[in-house]
Amino acid sequence: MQLSVRELAKRYKTGDGVSGINIDIEKGELVTLLGPSGCGKTTVLRSIGGFLEPDSGDILIEGKSVIQLPPEKRPTSMVFQSYNLWSHMSVYDNLAFGLKIRKMPKAEIRTAVEDALKLFRLSGFGKKYPAELSGGQQQRVALARSL
Repeated sequence: MQLSVRELAKRYKTGDGVSGINIDIEKGELVTLLGPSGCGKTTVLRSIGGFLEPDSGDILIEGKSVIQLPPEKRPTSMVFQSYNLWSHMSVYDNLAFGLKIRKMPKAEIRTAVEDALKLFRLSGFGKKYPAELSGGQQQRVALARSL
């Protein structure tokens, strides 16, 4: 996936925000947003993911603007600073939730969740709840869910 951010700007009522953000990320590149607290890293990421509407600018994925697309229609994922695992749902249900929202067939959901559990070394954890997991296990569930 190729990502381009063009002249992204977002201002909050407090006056904080970002402006003039330009980023080009090529397929296979790893990029880190590094800066002090409050400098706009999360604002940029939330804008890319579709969780925050910028005041101006554009976000292109594979050369196509996604600025008007909601998060579930963008080929992006995001792991929030807080893992936001649903405490009333099992690990399996946490992983399956987004796929159910996208109306994926049940058999495909089951396969995708089982594959994710294996990939993140969480086989056997599907019936457990977040409170029963270590911090590292919760982190892996959150990452698996985003993928």
